[in-house]
Amino acid sequence: MNSDWAITYNNNATGKRSYGQESLMSLGNGYIGWRGAPIWSSYSENHYPGLYIAGVFNQTKTEISGRDVINEDLVNLPNPQLMKIYINNILVDFDKNTTKRESTIDFKNGVQIDNYSVQVDEGELTLKTTKYVDPIEFHKLGIKGTIISNFDAKIRIESLIDGEILNQNVERYRDFNSKEFDIVIINGDIMTVKTLTTNIDISIGSRTWVDKHILQTVKDDNSNKIVQKYDDTLYSGKEINFEKIIVLYTSNENSDPFNSVSKDMVSLSLENIISNNEIYWSSVWRDWDVKIDSDSKDLQVLTRMNIFHIRQAAQHNANRNLDVSVGSRALTGEGYRGHIFWDELLVLPYYAANDPKTAKDLLKYRIKRLSAAKKNALIDGEEGAMYPWQSGLYGDEQSQLVHLNTVNNKWESDNSRRQRHVSLAVVYNIWIYIQYTGDETILDEGGLELLLETTKFWINKAEKGKDGRYHIEGVMGPDEYHEAYPGKEGGIKDNAYTNIMLVWQINWLLSLENHLMKRFSIDDSFFVKAKEISKKIHLNVNSESVIEQYDSFFDLKNVNFSYYKEKYGDIHRIDRLLKSENLSPNDYKVIKQADTLMALYNLGSSKVKTIVEQLGYNLSENWVRANRDYYLEFTVHGSTISRPVFSGISIDLGELEDAFDTLLISIASDYRDIQGGTTAEGIHLGVMGETLKVIQNEFCGVDMRDGQFCISPKLPISWRNVKLTQLFRGTKIKIEIDSNHVLLTPNEPISVIVYEHAHNLKANKVYQFDRQ
Repeated sequence: MNSDWAITYNNNATGKRSYGQESLMSLGNGYIGWRGAPIWSSYSENHYPGLYIAGVFNQTKTEISGRDVINEDLVNLPNPQLMKIYINNILVDFDKNTTKRESTIDFKNGVQIDNYSVQVDEGELTLKTTKYVDPIEFHKLGIKGTIISNFDAKIRIESLIDGEILNQNVERYRDFNSKEFDIVIINGDIMTVKTLTTNIDISIGSRTWVDKHILQTVKDDNSNKIVQKYDDTLYSGKEINFEKIIVLYTSNENSDPFNSVSKDMVSLSLENIISNNEIYWSSVWRDWDVKIDSDSKDLQVLTRMNIFHIRQAAQHNANRNLDVSVGSRALTGEGYRGHIFWDELLVLPYYAANDPKTAKDLLKYRIKRLSAAKKNALIDGEEGAMYPWQSGLYGDEQSQLVHLNTVNNKWESDNSRRQRHVSLAVVYNIWIYIQYTGDETILDEGGLELLLETTKFWINKAEKGKDGRYHIEGVMGPDEYHEAYPGKEGGIKDNAYTNIMLVWQINWLLSLENHLMKRFSIDDSFFVKAKEISKKIHLNVNSESVIEQYDSFFDLKNVNFSYYKEKYGDIHRIDRLLKSENLSPNDYKVIKQADTLMALYNLGSSKVKTIVEQLGYNLSENWVRANRDYYLEFTVHGSTISRPVFSGISIDLGELEDAFDTLLISIASDYRDIQGGTTAEGIHLGVMGETLKVIQNEFCGVDMRDGQFCISPKLPISWRNVKLTQLFRGTKIKIEIDSNHVLLTPNEPISVIVYEHAHNLKANKVYQFDRQ
């Protein structure tokens, strides 16, 4: 049951489905991520009450088959939300004999609500709770609850901080060592723990009031828990009300988190947390809502869901004080161990156009790890800077050399670290931030050096062949199903996405040549080779203008998709299915996700065409369609981030209804959990950013990539009206689009391009343009 502003679950879900619902109902503020598990739950097959702080990682070692496997994980912290209710000394199990369940994530108000009724021996008991995260005083969480029954009985309420916590969210990780911290000390109502290898101190305090009475901590035989108890009589029809406030600090922020928690707990107010939460979310929806009037049942609420989660994943108020970026699952679960991938590329444009201060906060995470990227390159025998495929606390490579195939339960080599294109994504994010905001100070704050050092890596890696063109070997593209050539190891050669994006990066670097020469001592030979590569790197373009994904991809065997669909049904992880039959995806034209086409997603078809022609290749008039059709045939969308790329290209081709159908699948990826239960491990932040891009930048036609505000909407037939706001270089532009008109209202004077025609707009005046 959904409204335009909330998602409500009424069923008693179990297993991964329940975990997935709890991921989607997570709350956060950039500092804290708080999974939407009910307060009475502990880790079980049906519930996972995770709590995370951005940047709190730990490394563990596990011996598997004689091999020491080291993993760095986002740490699941002690559980401070836990509350237990006893009726006549019997613990109430809200998972059993449930007569009513309503769990809601309310995007408008930024709260998560649980309403459970259960049948106990004495009658029916109802527990309703509302959770709040403070976006302003971002170290604080709050819970407000009500208990009511249709009977009289003795009641005991226990409020706990449970320190017996492991990282257990991801089923396939449970064979690894999952103990991430030790309890250092329990002092009254504050628990301090220390991560085992990274030595981060985390102090967590809580205070609970029942009917305005403060609960006192009682001595408990279990030294891993803090317990507060309250005993009373529960009367039929009479509410018992309670509040709980939680405060968290870490040594990442200051040297004495215990003292910080202690100070904050002197004066606590749930009303302040609620007020701060209301102030933040009312401002978000007032200024940055995307309102879509359409025939689609869930489009509006899912659009707001995506905005909500991106706005929770990072917030300037918290992130300006932190040294973190956004992981692929944000702070909602332990999938991919909380690591940071190239998914930043999929959400950074949203932040840049809607919350640029936060965008800059996130960019600083990569800039601060430039020295680590240089070390990564050195370890691999390369020059310059090479960012890791998976990054965590320090910026070293966190990708494993082996991974578990869950189909055949065998350990297999993992070459995903060869996706060196992550460095291109880091540079792209800096560039897109500058294009959208006009703020070039990021270059002087380390961005320029980052651009130079990552380009050095590529310039050194590119080698000139006998054909007179430059080639790059030993890499992987975004399509993770192709790690090497048939029967070989070591990556692939001349990935088109990598080479096209490299030319784009070199072009940007060369435009800053004078600036670079003033700041750094650079040999002239560097620029000579860079210019040559930008004109002579290799692509293979066939007679139909299809750009080959990588060298010899056209020569791979075709796979019988019908056979695998009939045999297995779901084939989005066909790589694992092939391996279970002792076959290799390296031998076949089977693609996990958009690869070559990602260049169009990043740069637009016009700029990609310019780059390809800069290299001396010709493309036909229908080259975009030819490439889309060719690669769509082999793509199984094994990643949620695949479909939005195709959706955007379909809009470019004028196939609006097909694009919309694809968008509807993508935007519901987590809500419908289309990837085989993976939402249990956290939301997929990348696809959330992508679908907003498809809506705002493709359907609504807003393009700010070239330092100009351009708009040329192409809406599906079923969309009657869209309203949104974009921030371009300090000017806030309100946009309204209907079937006949485009209305623009800037708050500052601005020059815009509407359907390729330039216009000068005055501040605070509504301008109407005809749709084309």
